[in-house]
Amino acid sequence: MAVGPADLALIEPATRGNAAETGASKARLLALLRGAAVLLPFPITGALYEALRGLFRQHGDVHVGDLAALEARLFSVATAEGPRPLSEVIARHANVWLDVWCGATYFLFLIEIVGVTAYLSFRARSRALELSLGFLLVNLLGWLVWVCYPAAPPWYVDAYGPQAAALDVVSSPAGLLRFDALLGLPLASAFYAKSADVFGAVPSLHVAYAMLVLCLVASRPGRLRLAALGFALSMAFSAVYLRHHYILDVVAGALLALLVALAMRAIRWLASHRGLAGQGAHSRGEPR
Repeated sequence: MAVGPADLALIEPATRGNAAETGASKARLLALLRGAAVLLPFPITGALYEALRGLFRQHGDVHVGDLAALEARLFSVATAEGPRPLSEVIARHANVWLDVWCGATYFLFLIEIVGVTAYLSFRARSRALELSLGFLLVNLLGWLVWVCYPAAPPWYVDAYGPQAAALDVVSSPAGLLRFDALLGLPLASAFYAKSADVFGAVPSLHVAYAMLVLCLVASRPGRLRLAALGFALSMAFSAVYLRHHYILDVVAGALLALLVALAMRAIRWLASHRGLAGQGAHSRGEPR
């Protein structure tokens, strides 16, 4: 049966439509794969954390009383009982609403940074990659500090005093126990029972994650940076209120995140200028 010009006229648009649909499907698949690749540093970090558990326990003398004394010296406020560390005063004023707010904030520490990275992977992929790689770098540097400067958290001093640390102590959820009681579920207790290092108070990585997000989205317009700012402030307060960290630990976590964010920005600047220089040399016919 012969195919005439009229038949070809019907076939060609359908063929072009199928090709366009196939191309669009491939583009969507490629975008999803790129988004998934941006998230790879998160499982890599988790795998490294598990692999390095033994290393975290290989530390020297733990800073207990000296860190508590420095906190009291730098951040004391006047009370009816005399000067007291501000972090202690904050933790003393516990109430149900703060328990709920701070407990929820503390449990969202990973969801926020992974969620923002996933969101940016479809809108600003380079910035999403900076965030995920920055997360990995923050952890590596934070773990290094844990080993070089092991430090007891405030709840340890509350429970055992400022004397030399007992290395066989199990990690405590501290103020998050009240959150568990409100939920009727041992979420925090189960989570912190698996902690790799009790004496990793400095720096606060919870605060570092939230601060890293803020640093890397601060230049973006819209509500994202306001939400990141609110979450970072909430995380800093929660870390102190729940007796997981001193104010010193919070400051150290924020500075670590700022350092990593600046490093990511410097790498991006160098990469962009190197790319521009390479394009200029290519346009002039010079070898690269």
